[in-house]
Amino acid sequence: MGRKKIKLNRIESLKERSSKYSKRKQGLFKKAEEVALLCDCEVILIVVSPTDKPTLFHTRSKSFNKIYDRYCMLSLQEREERCDLSDLYIIIT
Repeated sequence: MGRKKIKLNRIESLKERSSKYSKRKQGLFKKAEEVALLCDCEVILIVVSPTDKPTLFHTRSKSFNKIYDRYCMLSLQEREERCDLSDLYIIIT
């Protein structure tokens, strides 16, 4: 039994949005690390905060450049095919 999909709405207040971002960012990185460990895969995450500050996460096994270079070697069509947003359910109003 899975979780029910919920509608997500943009938080209007920049202060509240920044606070929520700070709290959830570490959880996101922890999940990425779990996926990498459990599935023996390489993960790169680039997250840009509401105040336009980027944060980079990548698995310890390889450097960011090596993983990113492998991604860039794919054709644009292959990249688009691998980008699955079918489960993404976000409404920005």
